[in-house]
Amino acid sequence: MWIVLLLAILCILAWIDFYFGHKKQVSLELPPTTAKGEMQFLSTGYHFFDALFEDIKNAATYIHIQFYILRDDELGQELCSLLIQQAQKGVEVRLLLDLLGSHGVKKETIQSLKKAGIHFQYSNKPGFPYFLYRVNHRNHRKVAIIDGKIGYAGGYNVGNEYIGKDTKLGDWRDYHMRLKGSVVGALQQSFNNDWNVASGEELKVSTSTEPADAFLNDFMLVHSNGKAVYRFFYEKIQRSKKSILIGSPYFIPGKKMNRALLRALKRGVKLTLIVPMNPDHALVQEASYIYLKPLLEAGAEIYQFHEGFYHSKVLMFDEQICDIGTANFDFRSFFFNDEINCIFTDKNYIQEVKNVIESDLARSEKLTLTRLKKIRTLKVRLKEAAGFIISPFL
Repeated sequence: MWIVLLLAILCILAWIDFYFGHKKQVSLELPPTTAKGEMQFLSTGYHFFDALFEDIKNAATYIHIQFYILRDDELGQELCSLLIQQAQKGVEVRLLLDLLGSHGVKKETIQSLKKAGIHFQYSNKPGFPYFLYRVNHRNHRKVAIIDGKIGYAGGYNVGNEYIGKDTKLGDWRDYHMRLKGSVVGALQQSFNNDWNVASGEELKVSTSTEPADAFLNDFMLVHSNGKAVYRFFYEKIQRSKKSILIGSPYFIPGKKMNRALLRALKRGVKLTLIVPMNPDHALVQEASYIYLKPLLEAGAEIYQFHEGFYHSKVLMFDEQICDIGTANFDFRSFFFNDEINCIFTDKNYIQEVKNVIESDLARSEKLTLTRLKKIRTLKVRLKEAAGFIISPFL
């Protein structure tokens, strides 16, 4: 009796911790930001890191970098070495990493960074109040700002696997953006807020960019701390008239979001999904099957990328609105992560993304109900049930 009562009390306390922790985190969300700019679309790891490393080498005043994952491997050490070189030249360097995502960074590496004068911080250090929520909460943003003139945002982290050097995962598919214009100022504001929360400082860096009329394209940044990205996706799905494309490494949308997709299919909207053939984490694929099955039955086209690992995060609505960012199409990105997504409507940019998507579809296999039925063996169904139960934490 006492054990049952104790467990009930612990469950209530855990619920209170999560509820108010989430409420507090959502209160820190910045409103969506609309700004002018231009974009260079980077769809391979080599293109992304070549561009980023070159901009770091050419930095004159400051470098602000934020990643969810930084590996202490060959590529990670190359980035750290570049940052150290620039810091020793007098360039202000700030590096912000998620504590859990970058837990593998060695103490010696951090010490060498700090010794060179680099300002280093971890996001999401455990603490009170809301200890349980803070342990589960992650800063999933990947942002870089160079001299206030060049910004980066997208899906790439830093590690050998992101340039295809992990033999198990193979070719890594991801999308990233190199940005110029006043949209860089919105990225800087996001970094400032995250840095201040992690460090307790009051970083107030403003960007210096060309006049607003130098850039003609509109961008909107959605800053999400557990609510905004879900609300944005849901609204756009509800309003779509012709087509929806979703590319995500993890597809665990929840019942409400999946119902919105089913309603879209019912009203004649074409729905295309791209997901990985081979997952990189346990249970995430099995947890998706409960949502994929009704979508297939309703006429959705689902493709599994099989030539490597598909980690791209892209949504396209009616081929007129494109979203690229850090958010996956799952519970964690919707409700438990800090994310940043970039939305644009320029036809040329959208066509460029569509061309890459077409090449990814050509390297994918279409999932059918017949094949899904074969996949869902008794063992897989058991994993499916386990994945469903813990899906908010995957």
